Amino acid sequence: MHCRQGKAEAIAIRIAPHGGIRGRCSLGQRPAPGYDRLPERRWQFVPLWGIPTGFRYAPRRRVECAEHGVGVEHIPWSDGKRPVTCAMMGFLARWARRLSWRETAQVFQSSGESVYRSVEWCVQGGLAHRQLPGVEALGVDEIHWGHGLRADNFLTVIYQIDAPCRRLLWVGRRRSQATRRRGLKALGPEVVQGLRFVCSDRWKPYLNVLAAEAGQALHVLDRFHITTHLNQAVDQVRRAESARLRAQSQQQAQRLKHMRWPLLRRGSRVRGRARQKLDALLGQQAGHRPRLGVEGSLLPLLALQIRDLGGSFS
Repeated sequence: MHCRQGKAEAIAIRIAPHGGIRGRCSLGQRPAPGYDRLPERRWQFVPLWGIPTGFRYAPRRRVECAEHGVGVEHIPWSDGKRPVTCAMMGFLARWARRLSWRETAQVFQSSGESVYRSVEWCVQGGLAHRQLPGVEALGVDEIHWGHGLRADNFLTVIYQIDAPCRRLLWVGRRRSQATRRRGLKALGPEVVQGLRFVCSDRWKPYLNVLAAEAGQALHVLDRFHITTHLNQAVDQVRRAESARLRAQSQQQAQRLKHMRWPLLRRGSRVRGRARQKLDALLGQQAGHRPRLGVEGSLLPLLALQIRDLGGSFS
């Protein structure tokens, strides 16, 4: 333990090889005779009591394997030439899910590179052991990241939305047909041919790829875009009615003034005077009642369908 002014600065755990046990080949992990020794090496370990902790192993041995030749012995707490132990990589990767990568590096006195490599190590390990049985429903969408609206500022994401399992399956740069094809290819032909439902928006490149690669799957619009199109239709009716009423009488036009958001907002969130004004508008027997009545009658039906779709594919 290294201390300064009565306070611990770091904990160094020295490890020495067992004299009666042969080293193991790092590739085949079989015992092999020794070849030579290497200088001391250090690894970062999980902090103990908030104190930076590390392993020091010396002298490191190289072994001469009959199958793989001369190489460094297998070190159980290390993976390759990484300066961080496997336990520390799992520790940093878990905290990186709750904090930003910069905060994780600062709190645990590590580096941003170590946090990045730890997350990458965990993701690669998960992908190597991932199984995709029974995937019947996929969601496809794009997200924006960074600054600007260039093609590289968009990511295509593919995720599983089956009821028993919801998880991210693939992420690719850009939102193009080539990116979509790469994502489906990464999942494998068995998964693509077994799809029953695919949820996405109405963007034409996605629809073309889905029709060509997974034509047997039923395409379902996500509820966000359904709600968006419905709100646009309601707002168009409101604007047309407001313009028609202003041409007839300014007094009648006042009934639709300041009613844009009460009409577009979810009904349960319209309260107080806005709720009273909305109820009076939908219940009045004015000349514009038939048009608003048609839209109003469609709202509960569409809301019910959106709710049912959202419960299955959201």
